[in-house]
Amino acid sequence: MIYDESRFRIDIFMSSSLLPQQDAIEAPYLPDSKSEFSVIQNLTGTWSGVEGDNSAQTASLYGQTIVSFGESGLHSNWTVDDTGNTQIYRMHWTKDYRGQAYSIGLLQPYSGFGTFVSAPYLYGVEYRSSDNSRVDREYRLGSAVDINMPTRGRIEVLRDGRLIHSALLEAGNQLVDTSTFPDGAYEIEIRTYDESGRLINNYQEFFAKDSQLPALDEWQWSLQAGKPAHVSSTQTLPDQLDAYFVQAGAARRVTDNFGMFGNVAGTDSDSAVEIGGRWILPYVELSPSVIFSDGRTGHRLYGTLQTSRFTIGVSETKLDEGPNLAGGQYTLLHSGFSNRSLNLSAAILGGQLSARYTERSRAVPLEDTDFTLESDFTGSNRLKTLEFRRSIFSNRYWRGDLTLSHSDADGVPYTRATIEFRRHGDQWSHTVRSRVEQTEDGTTPFAGFNSSWSDRDKWSMVVDQNFSAELAESQQYLRSVSRVAGHRGQATATFDWNNNAVSDTNSLNYLGTFSTNLMTDGKSFAWGGESALESAILIDIDGSTAQDFEILVDGVRRGYARGDEISAINLPAFNTYDLTLRPLGDGFYDFAEQTQAITLYPGNVSASSYEVESVVLVIGRLLKQGKPAGGVKISFGERSAVTDEYGLFQMPLVLPNSARTSPPLQWGDCEIPITQQQHDEHWINLGDIELDRNHCLSEVANVVR
Repeated sequence: MIYDESRFRIDIFMSSSLLPQQDAIEAPYLPDSKSEFSVIQNLTGTWSGVEGDNSAQTASLYGQTIVSFGESGLHSNWTVDDTGNTQIYRMHWTKDYRGQAYSIGLLQPYSGFGTFVSAPYLYGVEYRSSDNSRVDREYRLGSAVDINMPTRGRIEVLRDGRLIHSALLEAGNQLVDTSTFPDGAYEIEIRTYDESGRLINNYQEFFAKDSQLPALDEWQWSLQAGKPAHVSSTQTLPDQLDAYFVQAGAARRVTDNFGMFGNVAGTDSDSAVEIGGRWILPYVELSPSVIFSDGRTGHRLYGTLQTSRFTIGVSETKLDEGPNLAGGQYTLLHSGFSNRSLNLSAAILGGQLSARYTERSRAVPLEDTDFTLESDFTGSNRLKTLEFRRSIFSNRYWRGDLTLSHSDADGVPYTRATIEFRRHGDQWSHTVRSRVEQTEDGTTPFAGFNSSWSDRDKWSMVVDQNFSAELAESQQYLRSVSRVAGHRGQATATFDWNNNAVSDTNSLNYLGTFSTNLMTDGKSFAWGGESALESAILIDIDGSTAQDFEILVDGVRRGYARGDEISAINLPAFNTYDLTLRPLGDGFYDFAEQTQAITLYPGNVSASSYEVESVVLVIGRLLKQGKPAGGVKISFGERSAVTDEYGLFQMPLVLPNSARTSPPLQWGDCEIPITQQQHDEHWINLGDIELDRNHCLSEVANVVR
């Protein structure tokens, strides 16, 4: 161990023999499932709204039902909104096993390898390669969604009329977190609101989650065929469109750093061919593609230049305009659009400078009689953002940062300067800040604070709470963000109260989510779990009534179970997990410590059982004529111990919940009475026990003389 005092750094070197050993991968696929039959019902709710002059709200309940038979199963996705409409938008039989996936029914297939052809909901079949069942798989990433917020407010992202994401954002050009967006290529609807709930903008944007290159010397491929389905919020099952759809694609890594893909799609009256590639160099990454479709062309280019001093990213996507189709008709390609962006990030002046430019042709307001858009805020097609961040102060408890930013949306400027100081503690973290905003309406100073609290293993459940407030000359706002994840599910809630004396508005924004699960393996049933995932483990603890036990999966906490109950621990599918049990209470427990390896596929519910006894620790000291009696073997019932050289002993005893006195001490064939005992909930102290000639003289004579 080497400690560098000047840099407050510790380097630890360990012998290779002490490091954990990982066996080489003999097979690239997960082992077979041990689950023969199981059912999982995930329930997730999301809501968003505002109370004030423009009161409105929207909510959706999502359900995912999986009836699993090992590696295959019946999958169904459905939703119910606050107007009472019910949709079933997926219902198919699927099997994803050893690198290949099959599906048949109502499904939304993967987008293949193209970036222009959308993957429609389909009554049909799909057959494709899959990395899900591989133990060396990689993850897919989504494309960026850049929006402009002319004022602080709320954003809602919808797909097929269903709310899939909502957030409260500050003013300026903002990137939307797309990590929870579904895979595929599709249109999303974006709605932005100010704090009073007034709709600022409403438009559509094409979104895609891109696939990664396959491993060297391996093909990735996909094939989909069927009839497109039209999803409507007023129909339970989607209608079949009067058209047929077929799509096939393949990708191959040609060299270590270069790969290509091709994608072909067609309908009764339309066809499209797209080819592209990806080239990765030490400092440069390029991903170009082109598409040809019955007189229409398009191209897409992503490029990144990364050096030790700066990083530049560029992208351009363009698709020619196509013919206008009547409602209800399916087309391979969407209406024409053009997007360009440039990103720069560099370390300068001891801080981080970032610049972003976006030029787009698709920010066209949606025509909807339910909404009246503010014309002053629509049509922001050129977005410019410049930001500089730098740390200005740091010590053991506090850290200070300076942020300067400037945004421009079609010539409408927004400038902000912020200074904030943060302090992190064991459970509480605090931030105080001061900022100045400059817009076309003038300059406004703000002062605010933020305080967050986390239980930090104080309780079995996970509890996080955040409070923030901000004050200006004519504006005040308060925000509360709460999250609770426990034995029966998880829930989040955000409340944002705003009072603006200039516009004479007073509003309360709110949004939140919850999730829980119902599941069975055919023998046992449980409900709960801290997250809504596609597979689970049922933990059956026999004994230790009402005591909580933490479940560690691969050494990381993934939930907790309760004694004399069957508890649900949700886990992502397509993985093998090492499962261990750890008591959370202050007492002592007796159980067989074991590590179980469990492989889970979608819908699998595996069972794991433990026999756990709550024990009381009994301690004491044996004396002979005031001197320690070492090496004496004693017992309490079936438990035994041997005193050490100081006459001390300790042993765990299983006692009834109401009993806090130990049974008599057994020494050989003799019984030694105990006159005084001190006890607490988890221990009993017998104190000094004198072995005199009145008790088992023949035994005592051989102990201490």
